[in-house]
Amino acid sequence: MLRQLGATLSSELDGYDGNAQRQPEPIDPMFSAQPEDIDLTEINPLDLFCSSIDTLCGKSIDLTIPPNSGWAERPSRGQNSQLSNIGDSREESRELCRRGIPPSLRCAAWIINVVSAANINMSKSDCDDYGTLKKVRVLEHGWGVVLKSIFPDPSDLERAEVLDFGVGHDQLINILMKDHGGNIPERGIKSLTKVLHAARDSLGIEYCVWLPDITCLLLSFMPESYAYSTIREMVHEDSSYFLPVSRVEHLAWCKTFADLMRRCFPQTAAVMEHIGALTPLGLDPIMKRFFVTLLKREHVMRIMDIFTGEGAHAIFRIGTTLCCLSHAHLGESIRERCDNAATFWDGVRRFAHSKHFDFEIFLTQVYMTKRVLGFRRPVFPRPEFVSRIIAENEVWAENNLTNTSIHEEKKPLGLVEGEVPMVLAKDSMERLHLAKWLPPALQSTKLDLIYSTSHHGRSLEMFYRCCSSSRHTITLMEVLGTDVVIGMYATHTWKINPDGYGDGGCFLFRLKPDAECFRFKVGSAVASYGAEDDSGEKKITRLEDVGQLMISSEDFISMGVGEGGASGLRLNEDLTRGSTSRSMGFDNDELVGPGIEVFDVGLVEVYRFIRDVDNKPVDGDVDPWKGVFE
Repeated sequence: MLRQLGATLSSELDGYDGNAQRQPEPIDPMFSAQPEDIDLTEINPLDLFCSSIDTLCGKSIDLTIPPNSGWAERPSRGQNSQLSNIGDSREESRELCRRGIPPSLRCAAWIINVVSAANINMSKSDCDDYGTLKKVRVLEHGWGVVLKSIFPDPSDLERAEVLDFGVGHDQLINILMKDHGGNIPERGIKSLTKVLHAARDSLGIEYCVWLPDITCLLLSFMPESYAYSTIREMVHEDSSYFLPVSRVEHLAWCKTFADLMRRCFPQTAAVMEHIGALTPLGLDPIMKRFFVTLLKREHVMRIMDIFTGEGAHAIFRIGTTLCCLSHAHLGESIRERCDNAATFWDGVRRFAHSKHFDFEIFLTQVYMTKRVLGFRRPVFPRPEFVSRIIAENEVWAENNLTNTSIHEEKKPLGLVEGEVPMVLAKDSMERLHLAKWLPPALQSTKLDLIYSTSHHGRSLEMFYRCCSSSRHTITLMEVLGTDVVIGMYATHTWKINPDGYGDGGCFLFRLKPDAECFRFKVGSAVASYGAEDDSGEKKITRLEDVGQLMISSEDFISMGVGEGGASGLRLNEDLTRGSTSRSMGFDNDELVGPGIEVFDVGLVEVYRFIRDVDNKPVDGDVDPWKGVFE
C-alpha cells in the first residue's frame, strides 16, 4: 500500500528541483566490523562503547546486536579509526543510522552523532571518545558540578517543577502521564526535572518547545549526564542545526515547514492550508511535539536515530513526506470529513498506526532521489537551501511575532440555549476564564447544561445519570451566603468508582471572585507526599495514586486526594454540603476562602462541551475516519 502511495508522492514532486547513576556498561561500538578480524586481547576496555540505560522509566533494554545489521559485534573505538568524519564515510554512517541504531548502542551513537554534527572540525577519534567508557567519569564529573550549582541544597530539587519551555501545561501533562509509555515514574520525573533545569540555568535555554520531548527520548537510553551533555552539544555555537531556541526561531521554522510543503507537495499543502494545518498552531504535532503524538514510539526512536546526525533538516524532510503520504491515503475523505487541523492530524496518526503504514518503505520515500543529467540527486531540498529559507523567515518572524499567534488567543466559551436556564456560567467573563483553563481542543466549544439541581433535583443518582454520556464535564457550584462560585473539570465520565480514576488533565478552580485555576503539578505531588505521618500511615507517593484524582460513590463525589481522607473538593450525597482542603498534586488553597473548609451548597450545574463547527457533542460517537483504515 505504501509503495502505491509513493507514486502519489512522486507525482507531487514531479518537476521540482531543488542522580548517583549507574555507570554505563561496555558494549559493542558503532560501526561495522568482522568479528573474525578482532583480537579481544588487544582491546583497551576504555575504548569500548558504553551501553544504553533507561533512566526515564527504568525499563530493560535489549543489549544484543542483531546479526547482519551492519553494526559491530565487539571491536574497540580504535579499530574504527579509519572512518573519517568527512566525505562518503559520514554519509555511510548516516545511512546506517537511517536503517536503525540497535537500542543497546543508542546512548553511544546518539551522543557521537550530535558531537560530530556540532563540531565539524573535531576528529573522528575525538568524537567517538564521547561514546566510550573513557568519557564516563569526565561527563559524570561535569554533570555533578552543574547539579551542585543549580541545586545547592536537596530542598531546591524537592521544590523544583518540570519546566515546559513553551510547550504548554496541557501538553506537559500529556508528556509526563501518557505520551512516553504511560506515567513516567517519580525517579524518571526527577531526572527529567534536573536535566531541564540544567538546560535553562546552565545552558541559558528559555524557550524550546521540542526540548521536553527530546529530553524524555534521550533519557530513555541515557544517564542524566549523557542527556545533558547531548543537549549541550546541540546548542553548541549554532543551535539552529538541531533546535529552535526562541519564539522567533520557532515561528520561522513553522513558516519554513509550510513553505517546503507548498514547494515540494503543493496539492497536500493546499488541503492543509484550507483546514488550518499549516499555521504555527496547526503544525503543533510536528513543530511542537516532535512526532510523539503521531507515530508509534519505536518509529519516533528511529527518527531520533536520524535526527541526532542530520539535525532539523531530517524533521522537515520526514514531516513533509508524512503529510503527503497521509493525504494520499486519506484522499477525498479529507474534503468530505475533515474541516480542522485537529481532525487532519488524527487522520495522520491513524494512518501511521494502521496496517497500511510500513516505516521502512516510508523512509525510502523520504530519501528518494531522481536522475538529473546522469547523476542521482535528492528530491528534497538540500540542508543549505533549507537553512537559507529559515534565515529569510527569521526576518519575517521578527516583524510578525506580535501579529502571528503561536498560542491561540482565547475567547469566551459559547452557550447552548436550552429549556433549563443556565445561571452560573452565563457571564461572558467567567466563560472566558474557563476557556483559558481548558485544553486547546475544548477552547472553541460551547457549554451545554446537562444537570442542574434546580431542575433535576439534588441526588447523586440523577447526577450520575445526566453525566453518563459525557466524558469531559465542568461542574459549577455556588456557596450559600456568599458570592463564591467554585468548581472542577473532569476528564472522565462521573460514575460510581471508589477506587479512583481521572488523570492529570483534571483541575480545580474558583470562578468568582478572584478567578484562579489549580492545575495538577507532578513536582508538588512527588515532593510533598513522600513519607509516613505521625501515625505511621503512609501517604500516597506514587504517580499512579496521584492520578486517581476523581473518587465517587453512592455517598459522595470528590476531586483531589488530600491527607487524612480529605479532598480538594467534595460534595455529599444530596449535594447540599461541600468541603475543600489542600490536595496532592493540585496544591490548592481552600477554594471558598482562607480557613473555610466546610460549606453549604446552593445551585449546582454540570456542563458538557459542544463543537462549534457541527453543533455535536465533543464526546459523541462520530468517527470522521470510520472505514478509511479498515
